[in-house]
Amino acid sequence: MLKLKSISFLAPFFAIGFVAIYLLDSNYGSSVVLRSAPSAPAYITRGNEAEENFQAYRKSLADYYKSLASALNAHAPDLLNLLSAPGPIKTGYEILPPLVSDSAPEAQPRDRSIGYSWPWTERLIAVERRELTRSKNELQYSTLLNETQRRRELERLVLDYRRLYEKLRNIDAHIRYNRFWQAAIAADRGGYDRETELHDEVLERREVRDELRNLNEPWSIVSLQPIRALTGLTGLTNNLKRREALLTRRIDSAIGRVQTPLFVAMEHRPQEWIFRVPVYTDIADRDFVATAKRNIEAIWKLRDGAREFRVELDITYIPSESLYAGGEVPAVGAPIDLPRHLQRFPRDGAIFTTGALTTHVQSYAIVLGPHAITPRILAHEFGHLLGFRDAYVRGYEDLGKDGFQVLEVGTDSADIMADPVAGSVPIKYFEMLLNNHSVKTPRVPADTARLM
Repeated sequence: MLKLKSISFLAPFFAIGFVAIYLLDSNYGSSVVLRSAPSAPAYITRGNEAEENFQAYRKSLADYYKSLASALNAHAPDLLNLLSAPGPIKTGYEILPPLVSDSAPEAQPRDRSIGYSWPWTERLIAVERRELTRSKNELQYSTLLNETQRRRELERLVLDYRRLYEKLRNIDAHIRYNRFWQAAIAADRGGYDRETELHDEVLERREVRDELRNLNEPWSIVSLQPIRALTGLTGLTNNLKRREALLTRRIDSAIGRVQTPLFVAMEHRPQEWIFRVPVYTDIADRDFVATAKRNIEAIWKLRDGAREFRVELDITYIPSESLYAGGEVPAVGAPIDLPRHLQRFPRDGAIFTTGALTTHVQSYAIVLGPHAITPRILAHEFGHLLGFRDAYVRGYEDLGKDGFQVLEVGTDSADIMADPVAGSVPIKYFEMLLNNHSVKTPRVPADTARLM
């Protein structure tokens, strides 16, 4: 999940939201690829090259789609409804992402560093080009088969095309992610240098823990006992433990704080603590908002023995006409000036809106992009509205003419703020909110339509 924030904890939090995968250029997704000026930074120049390559691949896939659709129309028309044309993904105001179920945990643990870069994006494109070439050849070969065999081959090609289509959307997300975060890195090299140091400390702590685990294995204790006496492995173990403790203090100090906004109100009932978050939204699709509300509340709910902790979203709907009173209301799909858009909302609550090219948190607002989003990713983004920063760390490596490599590493795969795919809300977050919060009277909603 992508979050557009400052590295400093005291500023709006540095973070995505998952996602947030993502672009600043409002012309992205069109068939026109902007050429960079000769003096443009490497991350822009290299990004434009990768995007031009991607648009050429998209066109090749679109041409193949037409050929496959023509073959289906002639020999298996009932399969046509399984295809989707590989057009540009719509972005802009009131464009909502599909709400999909949480996926299975990633095979690669979040405590391993994951990198994103333009060379990696182009490798993804190259892989899909090879798959597309194979599918084209097999479609041509199907013309030599009898009707029964051709039907079977077309069914398989439809499934293969659907995979190509999903990979296309994944590469599109990679491009947006790189555009967004590489620009953020270029704008705040000092801040990201500090985050890179933290990223490296997270990796070092993992290595130290792995070494300690190996030294404490039963076979290791027996087989290394004579060597311990000779080489001082006991001292090595103690040194590793001290290093692990030092790294943990540094990491926890950087990511283990909360700055709860004043608009969050806490209610205390016997054995129950409720954190109420006022949320303003201009999203016209109330079913979408209601579903998002249910998903977030279901995840930010925890029972600890007899105690129960939960959050409730008090959502107030502001029609676009009211939000833009005295001005022109953006059309659906129109690009918007996001900072100015957010300034139109009341200041005594969080914001849930659209218009981003990737889902991220900005100025206590969840701003939705077009790519599919899961309940856990929504809940992860909501955690930033409560004042928590990411429990994964985003650093970078300067690749010279290839721009930057964005590096991410998680600190705890069980924590939703570190792993929005498989993590959950730990009890420590509610305890941190309790320690950081006094009981306040919930605010009275503004005199606008209210969505429960």
